[in-house]
Amino acid sequence: MLPYLQQQAIYALASLVVMLVVWRLLGRLAREPLRRMLCCLGGFALILLVYALVTGFDAGGSNLAGFRLIAFGYYGFGIVLPLVGLLQWRRSKAAALFSLPILAISLWAALGEPDRLQTRAETVRVERFATGRPIRIVHVSDLQTVGHCEREDEALRRIAAWKPDLIVFSGDYLAGPFEDPEPAMAAARRFLAGLHARLGVVVVDGHAEPRRLRERLFEGLDLIYLKDEGASFDLGDGRRLRVFGATVHDPDLDGLRPPADPGELSIVVSHMPDLSPELDGRGVDLHVAGHTHGGQICVPGFGAILTLSALPRRYARGLHRFGDHRLNVCAGLGMEGDHAPRIRLFCPPEICFIEVEGGAPPPGR
Repeated sequence: MLPYLQQQAIYALASLVVMLVVWRLLGRLAREPLRRMLCCLGGFALILLVYALVTGFDAGGSNLAGFRLIAFGYYGFGIVLPLVGLLQWRRSKAAALFSLPILAISLWAALGEPDRLQTRAETVRVERFATGRPIRIVHVSDLQTVGHCEREDEALRRIAAWKPDLIVFSGDYLAGPFEDPEPAMAAARRFLAGLHARLGVVVVDGHAEPRRLRERLFEGLDLIYLKDEGASFDLGDGRRLRVFGATVHDPDLDGLRPPADPGELSIVVSHMPDLSPELDGRGVDLHVAGHTHGGQICVPGFGAILTLSALPRRYARGLHRFGDHRLNVCAGLGMEGDHAPRIRLFCPPEICFIEVEGGAPPPGR
């Protein structure tokens, strides 16, 4: 069994024990099953509210308490409580009916949505850039693997079939658990080794994995690892593509220069979309980022509940105009792991296929 699954089994078992104890204790206050369920859910909602007020619900980075709270909430209130409610069907049909959609949504979030891989195709037209054959760019983000899975293989097949000119990976490769990272490391190396493009594969920092593991992950692989620096690519028709890769913490943009002429296209790759305001006025044509997972858990008609980004919620995923450039935020291939349950809801994983077209006369005319 993967170390991640072992860890989640412990959380699930602990949630089972705690919920059964709470269920029996609440029996003294509310004997009717549905009322007892509502008391449980209300208590957890109050805990979430207090946690959010105290921490801002920063579930990112190394916030172990936030991840554990999410794990307990999912297993305890998404799985255990509705199962208990279903077992009460003879005493309370209302409790059973209330439990069914909760259990169905929870199971879909873990067993269905994470494997519903989407391919999002976008066309970006840069009027000042010289015309020519469209540049085919694959944008991948947030693999955050805990071990090899079919979703990763399917992504590699789709990327290879599209025959990209360039692949850009906007960070976060491993999801732990970091006490035993080898299964995640092997899966991430397998995925990265399977990426091939005419001009190459550009990778940048994320923050899901420790730096020492990221350096070991990239070792010996045919990757262009950019840390606050740029790489220039000859498109073979008189045009050039310049890619600047920004680090995730306090990026230094001094090496980011505006395009020299209409024959050069400028792309910035960073992990977090929050860099976009700093790119305004720097001659950037396209900024690609990840980090948000598209929200990972979304509500129809509302969108992402949590993005871990300072940008407005509408920037959680998709292609947007941001100031003088375009911003593409990829919802990512993976999801939070380690101490968090690997779930998605109304927010499937995705890879982005971007064709960049020019609008100015070709070079030399």
